[in-house]
Amino acid sequence: MEVVSVAIAAIALVISIIVFVDNRIREIRSARLGRRPTLVFVWDGSQRTWTLSNIGNGPALDVVIYQHIDTRWRHPLRMPEMAVQDCNVVPRRWYEEWHGDPGLGARYRSITEEEYFTKTGDDYSEVSAGWPDFSADEVIEPHWRWRNKPRGGQ
Repeated sequence: MEVVSVAIAAIALVISIIVFVDNRIREIRSARLGRRPTLVFVWDGSQRTWTLSNIGNGPALDVVIYQHIDTRWRHPLRMPEMAVQDCNVVPRRWYEEWHGDPGLGARYRSITEEEYFTKTGDDYSEVSAGWPDFSADEVIEPHWRWRNKPRGGQ
């Protein structure tokens, strides 16, 4: 009888540990999603303008937008950082010189420095964690890397 009691206690302990770990993982994921920014491009047909909107739950920092031309992300343009439910008009001169119909992309990060990328094309937006691999001419350094650099080669 004693062996059965020990076995039941051990099984209960293992199940309790598994439930605890599962709940902790779900809590961490939920907290991350609770502060995640989500940027989308929106076309306003009457004004003939693109806007970039943050429909997520957290601010978007270090926002850089791109045009997808010939299988590459080109013409990087830094945009203002965006609060929740904020939107910014994309400068018209940036997209008036398009050749054909490129896709649009936005690279940004959350307040906890998680990286996100939104790409839009054919009236469909896709948000993914992480940034795609950009070539050297497609990268704009995040502002915190150059904010404290000495000026004038000092």
